[in-house]
Amino acid sequence: MFKFLDKFNSREYGFRNLLCFLLIYIFGSPFISSYPSLSFVAHTLLSLTLCFSVLAVQKQQNYRSFAMAALLPVLILYWLDIYNLIPFSRLGSYSLIALYYCLLVISFAIQISRSKHITFNLLCATLCLYLIIGLFWGTLYALLYEINPEAYSGAMLENTKGRQLIVFNYFSMVTLTTLGYGDITPQTPGAAALCQFEAIIGQFFTAVIVAWYVGNFVARQDRPKKD
Repeated sequence: MFKFLDKFNSREYGFRNLLCFLLIYIFGSPFISSYPSLSFVAHTLLSLTLCFSVLAVQKQQNYRSFAMAALLPVLILYWLDIYNLIPFSRLGSYSLIALYYCLLVISFAIQISRSKHITFNLLCATLCLYLIIGLFWGTLYALLYEINPEAYSGAMLENTKGRQLIVFNYFSMVTLTTLGYGDITPQTPGAAALCQFEAIIGQFFTAVIVAWYVGNFVARQDRPKKD
């Protein structure tokens, strides 16, 4: 499967392809999941997004091999959770997805930091990293809510059957950008601390990335040109 996808996922277009699937999943899944008959499509979109994310991981130092090995149990447990085939599969699924997102965040951050030239693919990689951070925290919120349903409350949580992860992905993106609509609110100190940490990461990410891009651009402009 990965060899088949890899044909369409060269180094130049890896992050571009991943960005397309991330945007389709994040913005399309809320509409699709509203219809129970189409919920399978939303789950398939997430699975495809995870598959394309592993292909964006660099091959050096076996990073991609490790990511592929980690992805397999993630997908298995995720689909077992969808059909409720084993007890506590949701807790395990959310835990493995969160760990997988954490691996992607570290890998993508290393790849971006090693880039020497500002390219469109690098911009796509940066946006992918930002969105993956949001999905990572969304999974953490969903995991905490699964452990303690009183950790969060709000109108958006009144009916989350089959849509829990999608709802918390929305809440995560709102928190990451510090919009704070108030339709979902933390109700425990641990939940509040998790939200605070994400808001700080969101602001820090924006400040550092902008400064890094500007610094690289200025350094490139000041570099003496060869005759």
